[in-house]
Amino acid sequence: MRLFTVFLSLLILAFSCKKKQAFDADYLFTNGSIIKLNEGDVLKRKNILVKAGKIIDITDSLPNLKIKNIIDLKGKFLLPALADAHVHLPKNESDLEKFFILNLINGVTKLRSMRGDWKHLEWREKYNSKGSIYPKLYLSAPPISWRNDFTTSQLERFVNKAKPFDLIKILSIKDETLFRRLDSLCKLNNISIGGHYPQNISDNEFFSSNYTSIEHLGGLVEQPELLNYRIKEIKKRNIFLCPTLSWYNVGSGRYSFEELRNQPGMQYISTNVMDDWIEKTKQYRAKMRQEAYLNEVSVELKKLDIKYSIINELHKHGVKMLLSPDSSSKYMISGFGILEEMKLLKKANLTNLEIIKMATINFSEFYNGNFGIIERGKDADFIVLSENPIHNLSVFERVEGVFINEKFIDHDGLNRLSKSILPK
Repeated sequence: MRLFTVFLSLLILAFSCKKKQAFDADYLFTNGSIIKLNEGDVLKRKNILVKAGKIIDITDSLPNLKIKNIIDLKGKFLLPALADAHVHLPKNESDLEKFFILNLINGVTKLRSMRGDWKHLEWREKYNSKGSIYPKLYLSAPPISWRNDFTTSQLERFVNKAKPFDLIKILSIKDETLFRRLDSLCKLNNISIGGHYPQNISDNEFFSSNYTSIEHLGGLVEQPELLNYRIKEIKKRNIFLCPTLSWYNVGSGRYSFEELRNQPGMQYISTNVMDDWIEKTKQYRAKMRQEAYLNEVSVELKKLDIKYSIINELHKHGVKMLLSPDSSSKYMISGFGILEEMKLLKKANLTNLEIIKMATINFSEFYNGNFGIIERGKDADFIVLSENPIHNLSVFERVEGVFINEKFIDHDGLNRLSKSILPK
């Protein structure tokens, strides 16, 4: 009886060990071509080992290890996943899942919210939990505008409440005195400031502040006589720029109603919503009358040309830029605007490689992250593509796989997610 008990115990132990088998790696991706963004070249036919969300090895030969999941990439290309550096989260939580999926199916795994709300901290805790497939959120606190007239105690309470956020955003600010008080508290609490370039603040105050990013090329378009000086100061202070060309391109009025209906990602918008957008646009243009409308389009397109030249100057001076279309308006669908922004940046004479770095390496550097390149020891945060995007940006229209938060979503998985958010 005792011998039987011992045998049974050993049998249970053996079964338990088999059930909880220790794997040397969670994933092995074989036959993949890794795009090295630092150099712009490609490492062909590599095998990538991933464990606990980290890249633990990149090899030429197949390792003799216990692997939980083996995926043959069949010569496809691996690129660091993309980041959208300027998004506005939906007002209602009920719309959040669709918003996340729209980004995910386009290879976007990181989102910097630039129109914050106090409730966004709860959303981040809920949707960026362990095992989640949703993009990682980087949050701004509720934005400050010229309407905010904080008392000393009110400002202290605001900054203290903003500590868990990644930055405080300024849309505008009442005056330089308030800016100086805010900046002093942000320095004391090690909080970054970002947002619009405040026109009522002296350059001396601005460039000695905790500003780490400027949106929409503010401060560079409006006062061309200060352009060279400000670019040099931006470079010196290591301030990042996020141009958001697409918002101005779509908002210029350049597109016909038919072209607006066929902007990328419109299949995810219901017919009723689209018809409402078109009707409001028709009313706006009719109210302006044809001559005034055409003149407005011409003015806006000239402003875009100026922005292309400024972006080119920023690049020549080595200023780091982040990528975002700012898909916060009608006819702009989150996730799909990334490629459209890339196409517009080509007009600034940037190469495909330089543009892709804005959404990968630069974003990682901005947040001192452990992603943005594919190499041993980095986070497994990458996408699978059928072609090399350095040669052809249009390949981003067909993301074949996404690795996010210790999970790999293959082509079929992305298709299922895509179909799940189509209008009923």
